[in-house]
Amino acid sequence: MERSLTVLLPVQNVQATLADTVAEVLEVASDWTQRIELLIIDDGSTDATSEVAHELVRHYPQVRAIRHSQPLGREEAVRTGLAQSQGDTVVIREPDRLALQRLHHTSKPARPNYLGRSKQLQQPEAGSRRAASPYA
Repeated sequence: MERSLTVLLPVQNVQATLADTVAEVLEVASDWTQRIELLIIDDGSTDATSEVAHELVRHYPQVRAIRHSQPLGREEAVRTGLAQSQGDTVVIREPDRLALQRLHHTSKPARPNYLGRSKQLQQPEAGSRRAASPYA
């Protein structure tokens, strides 16, 4: 069975670049698996980021948007995303655009854990249900 992937995208005031970022993340993540969920967590943006995010939700079925009514910080945005994520593996899109590409190229094959379930071996930037990224 193919593993599912959730990508957390904590954002704030990125209306001009959000659509390009989402397209890039979906393209890179689709090389890893076809079972993708992209969560945009808008951390209280004061521009049109929320409107752009909702338009992207209508355009891409694998995208969901969550919005904080006021800025709570990247750590809280990641916590919100983790609470809403449904993927077997969760990664946080880092501020640099190469983070997901590094994940794709450095991921190792799955191996069974002591319960006999498959467990993905990951590099530090690809936390499974853990927040390992500073707020951008």
